[in-house]
Amino acid sequence: MANSKAEKLLAAAALLMLGQAVLAQQSAHPANARQWLDSMSSSMRSLDYDGTFVYYHDGKLEAMRIVHQANAGGEKERLMSLTGSAREVLRDDKVVTCIMPDNKSVMVGQSRPRQPYPDVPEDLDSLSPHYNLSDAGDDRVAGMMARVIAITPRDRFRYGYRFWIDTRNHMLLRFELSDEEGNAIEQVMFTALRVGEGIPAEALEPSLSGDGYNWFRQENSDAGAALQAASPQWTVGQLPVGFEMTDNQRKRVRQGGEHAEHLVYSDGLATVSVYVEKLMDGTRSYTGLSNMGAMNAYGAVVDGHQVTVVGEVPSATVQSMAQSVARRQ
Repeated sequence: MANSKAEKLLAAAALLMLGQAVLAQQSAHPANARQWLDSMSSSMRSLDYDGTFVYYHDGKLEAMRIVHQANAGGEKERLMSLTGSAREVLRDDKVVTCIMPDNKSVMVGQSRPRQPYPDVPEDLDSLSPHYNLSDAGDDRVAGMMARVIAITPRDRFRYGYRFWIDTRNHMLLRFELSDEEGNAIEQVMFTALRVGEGIPAEALEPSLSGDGYNWFRQENSDAGAALQAASPQWTVGQLPVGFEMTDNQRKRVRQGGEHAEHLVYSDGLATVSVYVEKLMDGTRSYTGLSNMGAMNAYGAVVDGHQVTVVGEVPSATVQSMAQSVARRQ
């Protein structure tokens, strides 16, 4: 009898401890969609990981591998294609190096290359007037449990975003970009991912040496800085609500041409570029809409200048912006 009573007490204590452990595990999870996205952004910057993923865009599927290391010295990253050409991109906190064997070239610059998934802004509250953030429940990706977070646009001028976030380490496991009808137009999904294990130094070294390739280096110059600081001569009259100019540069986009004005607009998540360049004699203008996957572009001619608006936004966005470009008064 005493043994039976003792067993019941032990069983009760075990259940209590199990319940406390479950509660502790649940409390460790982010409380809402905003916290899930914050935690995901932090994990992708601060954790070591090595994974392979498939990337669907422009109607084609690519397999890629990413290796990321973070320590007191900063971040290092290596992105390489596993299908098609053996392209590689290497990045640290200062320099990005792109190795492209197809045209035997290496490009070295200061700006971060476009990732197959967006950078989520730190100030998520700024998105709320234009997007709805919601917790879409649980799912499984590559055998791992994930929490699905949706960012749904409140109007027709933006795309929708869905993130599948690992419930253990809050790494991004899958990403989906959807059009106005909710159809997926870009997807990224990990098929294998190792997180938190030591990354050997050789895993961050390129397999392509670049020997015999043409090297192109992006240099910052005083002249370039002066052009960037100049006030824009052109403006967009009909911006979708929430889009603001975040950058302005003047640069030569074609050999022998004049400097073109490049205006960048963003709502905190989506980004649109506006190029304005004087048409040269004999140059054919570009007008109307074109697209490639999630990227839409619209061309117009305004006062003898070629206007081109391009971005990962719906066609209605680039069209309305391009048709409202005018000289600044």
